[in-house]
Amino acid sequence: MARYRCRPNVMYAAPIVTLPTAIARHLCADLLGWGDPAWHDLARLVTAQLFPGSPRHTLTLPPRDLNDLLAVLLDISIDFSDGTLTPETCGFTEADIHEAIDIHQHHYGPIRDY
Repeated sequence: MARYRCRPNVMYAAPIVTLPTAIARHLCADLLGWGDPAWHDLARLVTAQLFPGSPRHTLTLPPRDLNDLLAVLLDISIDFSDGTLTPETCGFTEADIHEAIDIHQHHYGPIRDY
């Protein structure tokens, strides 16, 4: 029985991120607008996990896809800095994006290259 005492919690191994609906929808629309089909696959993975009427969505993705998603969130954050995106046009702020990234990093550590 003692050999199971230090088993890791499976939830710590689940690569998840929680996003408000406005960010998740903008992210999917942004990814579908990119030319590379790999980004379209990521958008489909995210869209499949969105539930109508929910204010926030917890997405479970493979580590590489999650890393790509977090990188896209950082790209969207840069759009705020460049002035190409404003809270009035998208329904969320740059602080909302950083909050989602920070919560993920608090629970699962920094963004890594998987």
